[in-house]
Amino acid sequence: MNSDAVKRSIHRASWLMVASIVLSRIIGFVREWVIAQTVGATELTDVYYASFTIPDFLNYLMAAGALSITFIPVISSFIESGRPELARQVYRSVLTSMGGILLVLILIAEIFTEPLARVIAPGFNAAQIEALVFLLRIILPAQFFFYLGGLAMAVQQTHGRFFLPALAPIVYNGGIIVCGVIFHQQLGVAGFSIGVLLGALLSHGVLQAWGLHQLGYSIRPSWNFSPEVVAAIRRYLWLTFPLMLGFSLVATDEWISKYFASQLENRAISWMAYARTEMRIPVAIIGQAAGIASFPYMARLWAAGSFRDYGETLLRELMKLWAAAPLAAVLLFRFADPITHFVYGGSRFTADDLANTALALKMFSFGVFFWTAQVVLARGFYACQMTWLPSLIGGLCSVLAIPLYGYFGSAYGFAGLALAGSCGIAVYCLTLWVLLRRHLRTYCQDLSLRPFFKFLALWTLVTVGLYFVSEGVALVGLYQQTRLSALFEVLAVVGVVGGLAIGLLRTVFAKMTDGPLY
Repeated sequence: MNSDAVKRSIHRASWLMVASIVLSRIIGFVREWVIAQTVGATELTDVYYASFTIPDFLNYLMAAGALSITFIPVISSFIESGRPELARQVYRSVLTSMGGILLVLILIAEIFTEPLARVIAPGFNAAQIEALVFLLRIILPAQFFFYLGGLAMAVQQTHGRFFLPALAPIVYNGGIIVCGVIFHQQLGVAGFSIGVLLGALLSHGVLQAWGLHQLGYSIRPSWNFSPEVVAAIRRYLWLTFPLMLGFSLVATDEWISKYFASQLENRAISWMAYARTEMRIPVAIIGQAAGIASFPYMARLWAAGSFRDYGETLLRELMKLWAAAPLAAVLLFRFADPITHFVYGGSRFTADDLANTALALKMFSFGVFFWTAQVVLARGFYACQMTWLPSLIGGLCSVLAIPLYGYFGSAYGFAGLALAGSCGIAVYCLTLWVLLRRHLRTYCQDLSLRPFFKFLALWTLVTVGLYFVSEGVALVGLYQQTRLSALFEVLAVVGVVGGLAIGLLRTVFAKMTDGPLY
């Protein structure tokens, strides 16, 4: 695949993922709005959000959320060498062996749910612990479907098929909303937990199994461990173990925050959870869309020995992030109040809930660029089948950040916890960049970084200018402490700033970036 073909493929896949993630985040907003409308920010919502800690831990331990990172390079080599049947066999064998281990872990967690609940939320009272145990037992089985779906989506992305994987988060969020609306009067927040299980079954189970069937793959168990299959599984485990054991700050940030927030005032976990949902919109649209879409192609370029094309693709994706993520961070910080008012106003949120959620969002905004950049930076290593280095760095950052969370949480409350997460992810991201730059110099010696740094410098000036443009929009005074006026102000500033940015990228900067980035 030549360089132009790679750009076109990534461009198409990126826009598909962007469309999917935008729609998913809209549905996610509806999900959070429904929770805010029906439950609000209470002790029970603290319990609901805390109930995801153990399931997320199992998901992370099995690297279910990163299977596209570790599994794509394994089966890509078989597909590139003209052995697709072996790729199918490897898939079935990995699903059988690792899926069986996951089922055992889920059963153990179901048995010991109560002591686990006391560990993850030491500040909860007896009633909250009892509710937490109940919700945990509902959500835990969903992790098996996430693992099955993670493998299935990795297979589909390797074959250049992104549509059904792109539908997964939409169907998943839809399941939570439907069940929450139907059952919340009888079951409270447990109705949303039932939606988590049903949504996972449909989105990552049934839907992705259908996608596999279209490609000739089967989800039936297989115990045919030939020497080639065993070698492939060992390679997969070698790539995956660092992600299982590294416990990067990307995953542990939320766990650590919930642990310390459970010891603060009631609703602290809820305020942070609602703000984190808002922050994840630009992170998902900008960072994950670029990382997910480009990773299969970077992995195949590296496997084919096209190191220069790999390096150019990686730098181009980073330029995309720099063009959008800092702008998103500025807008989230400057317009946190109207954004939060529009999203959560008019529900059971009090004025105090709105103000504190907006404050948490401001603290999260400092980390937006780094949350987006780490997606691509880490995949720059993963595409080369180098998973140990970023995982070890991520684990080290997690350990070193714990005292920071403790200090900031004690000194500044929930807002300090949000700021600690932003600081921690910044350190992790900058460390990855230093190491990745050294990696590029080693393997892509004929790749010049000068155009990349030139773009970064000039676009920084543009970002500063667009910040003052956003201040001008704010001075118009569209926001008048109502949801409708909040929407008008948000749409106005996004339209003006976004329009100017896209215009500059497609005209003035197009030659510098070898074609428009967006």
